[in-house]
Amino acid sequence: PSSPRAVSSSMKEMARGPTDIEEQVLGNREYARGKKLEQALEQEQPAAAGGAPAAISNQVKWAVLAFLIFQNSGASLLMRESRSGGQWNSQTAVIMQEAIKGVLCVGLLLRSGGVKALQESLTLSSEAIKTSVPALLYLFQNNMQYVAFAYLDASTYAILYQLKILTAALMSVLILQKSLSLMQWGALVLLTAGASVVIVSQMSSGGASTAQDGGSIFYGVVAVLMACLASGLAGVYFEKLLKGSTMSLWARNLQLAVYSLLVGFGSLYQSSGVDAVGQDFFKGYNGFVWASIINNALGGLLIAIVIKHADTIMKNFSTTLSIVVTTVASTMMYGTPLNGMSILGTALVIYAVFLYGGMTGYSTVAGLLGRKGGRREGI
Repeated sequence: PSSPRAVSSSMKEMARGPTDIEEQVLGNREYARGKKLEQALEQEQPAAAGGAPAAISNQVKWAVLAFLIFQNSGASLLMRESRSGGQWNSQTAVIMQEAIKGVLCVGLLLRSGGVKALQESLTLSSEAIKTSVPALLYLFQNNMQYVAFAYLDASTYAILYQLKILTAALMSVLILQKSLSLMQWGALVLLTAGASVVIVSQMSSGGASTAQDGGSIFYGVVAVLMACLASGLAGVYFEKLLKGSTMSLWARNLQLAVYSLLVGFGSLYQSSGVDAVGQDFFKGYNGFVWASIINNALGGLLIAIVIKHADTIMKNFSTTLSIVVTTVASTMMYGTPLNGMSILGTALVIYAVFLYGGMTGYSTVAGLLGRKGGRREGI
C-alpha cells in the first residue's frame, strides 16, 4: 500500500497539470498555432482570478466585430480612394507603413522586455536573417496591392483578395505538411469559382477598368493574384519561424519592418533616383493617402491584439460584412455596376469563407450571438 506521503505527492503531481511533453500530446493544433501569439500578447488580456481567462462580454465581442469590419472594408476603400486622388509613388506608402510598424514594435518591446529585448531583436543572427524571407514577400505583397487598385474597384479587389485563403491553405499543405478536410477542399473550390465569376462579370461589364492610364482589369487581377500568392507563402513561412524559435512576435515584426525599410529604400532609389528618397518622397500625398497608410500599418498589429477576443465565427463574419460594406460603398461612391453574375460570385466567396471554417447554417448565427450550439473551433 502507498504511504500517505506518496499519495500526497501523487495528488500534487495531478494538480500540477501536464508537462510540456504531455501538453504537446494532449493539446490540439489550434493550441500549437496560437501559443506564441498568446505569450506575446500576455499583457494585453490579463487572466481572471484563479488563472482562468477572463470572460468576454457580448459588448466586447460586438465592439471587436465592428473594428474588424471597419478595418477590412476601410483598407479597400481608402486604398482605392488614395489612388484616384492624384499621382504619388506607392513605394513610399509601403515604406511609411513599415516605418510606423517598426516604431510601434519598438514601443511594445520596450514595454514587455525593456532595452534588453530590443537589443536582442536587432542583433544580427541566423534567426534574424531567416526573417528576411517573409519580409521581402510582405514588401512585394504590399506593393502589388497598390498596383491592383490602379486597375480594380474596391469591391472587386475585396472579393478577389479572399483568394489569399486558397494560397495560404495550399502553402500550409506543401510546406507545413498540414491536412485539410474534405469540406475545406470543397470550400477552396467554391472560393476559386466565386472569384472567377466575379472576374468574368467585371470584364464583361467593364466596370472595374478604372485605371488612370487606361489599363485593363487583367493587370489588376494579376496583381491581386501575385499579392495573394506572396501573402500565403509569407504567412506560412512566418508561422514556421514562430513555431521554431522562442523569439517574440513583436521582435519578429520589428525585424520584418527593418528588412522591408532597407529593401524598400534601395528599390525606391534604384527605380526613381535620389529625389524620390528626398524632396519628392511625400509628393502627391493627401489625407486619403495618409489614412490608407495608417490603416494598413496599424491594422495588422491591432488585429493581432483583438484576435484574442474573437473566435473563428466572428473573424469570418467580419470578412463577410466587410465585403458587403465595401460593395455597397463602392457602388454608391464610384458607380460600380452590379449584375447577377457579380452577386452570385460574391455569394459563393462569402459562403466559402464560412465553409472553410467549418461553419454553416444555424450554428454560425448561434455562435456569433453567444448561444449554445454555436461552433467555436478554429480552422
